[in-house]
Amino acid sequence: GTWMQETAQNWLIYMLTGKALFLSLNSALGTAPILLFSLLGGVVADRVDRRKILMTSQWLQLTFAFTLAIIAAIKLQTVWPILVLSFATGCAQAFGGPAYQALMPILVGRKEDVPNAIALNSMQFNLARTFGPVFGGLVLSIMGASEKSLTSTAAAVCFTLNGLSFVAVVIALSMLRIQPVTRDANQGKNLRNEMKQGLSFVFHQEALRTLILLSFSATFLGIQFITFLPVFATKYLNSGVGGYSALLSV
Repeated sequence: GTWMQETAQNWLIYMLTGKALFLSLNSALGTAPILLFSLLGGVVADRVDRRKILMTSQWLQLTFAFTLAIIAAIKLQTVWPILVLSFATGCAQAFGGPAYQALMPILVGRKEDVPNAIALNSMQFNLARTFGPVFGGLVLSIMGASEKSLTSTAAAVCFTLNGLSFVAVVIALSMLRIQPVTRDANQGKNLRNEMKQGLSFVFHQEALRTLILLSFSATFLGIQFITFLPVFATKYLNSGVGGYSALLSV
């Protein structure tokens, strides 16, 4: 659902504006909260029931997806509400992401099974990232997303399907039976100190430093070109939304 929305949203923005600038602005607004608030989200996940954080994050993202669907359905000819919702969705993900990562080891009964669980989690994420754009492109293509008005209607369907997909996640989370987070009474209560301790721990672990540097380099220097795939598909490949979704999946 999320990758269907990503596909439709970028295509809609480019159809409405015809400018790569707004694609980059949308990407920046969506990822800025994750950069700014994820450390805080990690500290909050150590203090608050992670399932509750995740439930709140999912409900917020569901609401934002349906709001996007309404905006697209009424064919609003401005991108600014879409950009605002991208920022709001990023804020929800900034707190939901750390809680999700911290919850996973708790769900695994034996410590030696954690690497397998992490591998399975990575596999399902990348499968969704591969097939989501295909489904999004199919919906856009079937509904004839070639003109601005048709693009808005097709995008509204993708946004609605994404909103509905969160229902499955909420149901799954409601079925989990896990112990709430317990904190040592002697543990510090200062959020800033806890963030400093986390950063200090990572800094003094050579393997973690290396992995973070690799991840940052790949994201900062490489992955962001995905943002401009609608431009490549239309201007250089003349392939339309089908080619765009195929590029995104590859």
